[in-house]
Amino acid sequence: MSLSGAGPSLRPLCRRCLNLQRRTLPFIFPSTRSLSTSLPTSRQYARQQPFPVPSTAQLNPTIPRDQTIPRAPLQITVDDFNEKPSAHPHQIVSLLLQRIPEYIDSPRARRKLNACGLNTRLVIHKIQNEWLKKVENDLGGYEGNKNDQEVLEGLDRNGWNGEDLVIAMNQGRIITTVESMALRNFLSWILTLDRKDLIDDQLKIHIQSILNITDLTRLPYSSEFLSARSMKRHFHLHIGPTNSGKTYNALKALSKASSGAYAGPLRLLAHEVWERMNLGTVGELDGKGRACNLLTGEERRVVDPDSGLLSCTVEMLPLNGLNGKGFDVVVIDEIQMLGDEQRGGSWTKAVLGLAAKEIHLCGDETTVKLLHNLLEPLGDQITVHKYNRLTPLVVAEESLNNDWEKVEKGDCVVTFSRTNIFAVKKMIESTAGKKCAVVYGALPPETRAEQARDFNDEKGLSEVLVASDAVGMGLNLKIKRMIFESLTKFNGKKETPLSLTQIKQIAGRAGRYKTSSDSDLDKNSNHITNPNEAPATGGLVTTLHKADLPILRELMKRDLPSIPRANLEVPYNNLSELASLLPSNTTFGSLLEQFSSLVKVPKYTTLSGYEHKLPLADLLEPYRDQLSLAEIDLFCFAPVNVRDERAKSIFQELIKDFSLNGYVDLEDIFKSSRLITQLELVEETLRTLPPLPPVLGIGRKLLTPPIIISSIPMLETLHKSLVLYIWLSFRLEVSFPDRAKAVELKERTEVVLDNCLERLPGLRQRKHAKGERSKEVDRLVRDWRRENVMPNGTRKVEGVPRKGLTWIERNVAERVKQRKTWRNVRVVGEGEGDKEGN
Repeated sequence: MSLSGAGPSLRPLCRRCLNLQRRTLPFIFPSTRSLSTSLPTSRQYARQQPFPVPSTAQLNPTIPRDQTIPRAPLQITVDDFNEKPSAHPHQIVSLLLQRIPEYIDSPRARRKLNACGLNTRLVIHKIQNEWLKKVENDLGGYEGNKNDQEVLEGLDRNGWNGEDLVIAMNQGRIITTVESMALRNFLSWILTLDRKDLIDDQLKIHIQSILNITDLTRLPYSSEFLSARSMKRHFHLHIGPTNSGKTYNALKALSKASSGAYAGPLRLLAHEVWERMNLGTVGELDGKGRACNLLTGEERRVVDPDSGLLSCTVEMLPLNGLNGKGFDVVVIDEIQMLGDEQRGGSWTKAVLGLAAKEIHLCGDETTVKLLHNLLEPLGDQITVHKYNRLTPLVVAEESLNNDWEKVEKGDCVVTFSRTNIFAVKKMIESTAGKKCAVVYGALPPETRAEQARDFNDEKGLSEVLVASDAVGMGLNLKIKRMIFESLTKFNGKKETPLSLTQIKQIAGRAGRYKTSSDSDLDKNSNHITNPNEAPATGGLVTTLHKADLPILRELMKRDLPSIPRANLEVPYNNLSELASLLPSNTTFGSLLEQFSSLVKVPKYTTLSGYEHKLPLADLLEPYRDQLSLAEIDLFCFAPVNVRDERAKSIFQELIKDFSLNGYVDLEDIFKSSRLITQLELVEETLRTLPPLPPVLGIGRKLLTPPIIISSIPMLETLHKSLVLYIWLSFRLEVSFPDRAKAVELKERTEVVLDNCLERLPGLRQRKHAKGERSKEVDRLVRDWRRENVMPNGTRKVEGVPRKGLTWIERNVAERVKQRKTWRNVRVVGEGEGDKEGN
């Protein structure tokens, strides 16, 4: 096939053509929040005249071009980042009195009451009027009361958690919280009635059972957490900003323990600690490695079956230890994640139920008060260690003033969509002449690590990093200056300001790599000693637009707000028991909604959101009769991007095969998507291309077939779908037998993605670099072209049919070798598929 017809082309425009098109075809350039050239001087003008970046449809062939919607620019001030004033308790009372009568008579409330057994409308209507009068009598006297403490006590006395209601109001979830409390209050009041003509004893027992199952206030003392309650645990809170050495000091304690674990938020972090433990580069091991095993959702590596050390993701942390007797030391990283609405339940579960003598929690200052509130009632000991940043972080005096030529080696530019990331990369390479590595959330973790390695390495080709907010966690990066392309982010519905936590976490990555101890720290204070790594200068942070810089400067001075509540996941046992008490035709989504609408959580916690599970629950519902509740719950936790139509289609095929046949063949579920065929096609295309030249940005333009660009989103989807298969194969091993094949395809996809990203067009082809180009460089390029490049730009191979090529880039081959560093260690349980690097 013709390479030129393999996919859509992202043809760059020169400025002269761009200006001409703006004058002649203004309707082509709508007012979007996009990337600007360095030509306009004012920020407003720049954002109204954006550089024509590739649309999402061009980058992702799965999205029709007519469905790409331009987004309007968001003009912000520092006030947009201010916390909203907290609601007063008497305002909450007014809201309750206004909202409750409307809710209890609504169809949604009636559906939930019917599910609880109150299925006669006349009965509900009669008793709800009595209950409404009681609520008005209980709360009416507090409506105008300005004494906050008195009102809060009154709310609590009558069954309404006033403090939780105030927090819910501040967080924008007041309506769901009010309705949940109202439903539980109403059902609890029904149990006090002596009206057998309306509510018989059998129905009361049924309702009491439902209320007991959804009451989680005694969860910390449940049988699941019995081992943790039987010991007095000592918590060490390592609190400090990014690049303060808190995790380093926590790992020193782990390296000395006879049994212990590291639990991180990302597979990359778990893998890094696993390698460092085995190599002896953690803490005070001094190169004397300790056998440590690895456990993540998609990977198991057993270096020594008898080892007492484990590195894992938080979701995979065994609460009762490796042998059921608990741990000596456990390190839990990024503890502030317990406030995350989707994943926070895993951190909260670990804090409440981990059986370990010594637990080190690493994070920022937002969690200190909350952790004291959670742990002190349990009788655990808490010691707080505070850290200062090891190197200074300074806000620059000037922005880039929208001039991409001011981007320097060691810079990281942060922007917040894949479209913008590729556009920024192209602008920097074509304007400043510096090759860019890219990091964003949709990239596989392995590819992100490779891009980071190329940026960090002094001999690497990439001088600049372009990244999304994925740069804020999980990668060690040699960033000198962090540049915010914008202080806003599209949340799927509209453009919104970044949170203060996001801004500080991202900005803190500057000056992050190979930092030294801070000589200004008081040795006698409560500040802990620092990593003894090589010295580095401090970090610098700035903005692309001039108007954003004073906003950033003000925000960097502010303290982070405390996290008010820890998120709690719905325990499966409680969910299963509730399902047995509800009608048999209740969908899984309705079951989650019913539990959430009745739950009573422990103090200082809130129930995690379940909305992100609903799209998967809807896909599973047609197969409800063939799946158990446990299987449905498992599949709803599966790593699937439901916004990706190809990924969703593969998931549907997977569920169909599993429910009907009991097993899932890997090739069958990928047939209709043709993603594996696309991988093979890109591999064949790459074999026809010459290796990258020894000097970039000079000489004749390299051939970059359009398929290299258009295939990136498809390769990302393929990788995520392979990870899904591997994830399920560890949980349903008999039903997902092709794990070895999935791992092989996954590794091939990572290598191809590395190649595609390196060959993205954009680097300016120039006759001379800044200053005079040396004759040595001219000779290198001339020899490289004579040896590797044919006149049409493809790879030169004399005497070998192109169809039979097995060429692979030298640097990629080296990367594959690096990834297999630990293949020489015998890995238990990997089967016979790993013979290559034994």
